[in-house]
This record gives sequence, C-alpha cells and structure tokens, in this order.
Amino acid sequence: MTDELKDNPLAAELIGEYATAYFSTAKKMAASLKALRDLDEKRMLPSAGPDEQVGRREEILAEAAERAWFFIVQREALKLPYYEEIFADFDIPDEVRKRMGPKKIS
Repeated sequence: MTDELKDNPLAAELIGEYATAYFSTAKKMAASLKALRDLDEKRMLPSAGPDEQVGRREEILAEAAERAWFFIVQREALKLPYYEEIFADFDIPDEVRKRMGPKKIS
C-alpha cells in the first residue's frame, strides 16, 4: 500500500470497491462466454426444437456481448490499458466482439 493510501483510508476503501466490482464484472463475462461455448459444443439443448435452440443461442450471445461491453467500459472508466490481449486472454470470439453493446430490448 502506498503512503498516500495509508493516510487516506477512504481512498483505500474506494480502490477495494473498484477492484471488487471489476472482478465481479470479469467473472460474469467469463461465465456468459462459457455458456456460449458450452452451448456451441453441445450443438443442441435437450428437448428443444430448432427454432428454440436458435432463439436461446441468440439470447446467450446477446448476454455475452453485453457482458464483454460492460467489462471494456469498466476498464476504460478505471483508466486501465485497453489492449487486444484482453480479447485473447478471455478468448472473446469475433462474433461476440462485433455485437458488443447493450442488449436490444424487444
């Protein structure tokens, strides 16, 4: 801990809150990306028709894209470097990257 933070417990508390929120966002993004990968590996949902499967995949894809967007926005807000390596580190597929942004409300 730097001397500046030792003298300012509020600043240290805020940094801890930022870190907690950041890692929570990263975990949620990773979980949504895993759900998309798992669905694609199985290629089907049990007892779901083709239309339902396509619809469910679309929902999971939209969720992953929104979560990835939240993660990148949060990184920028925290002034963390924005590097291509983030996409590689989390194995964010191009399909998700192209759709990053808020989910569309239907």
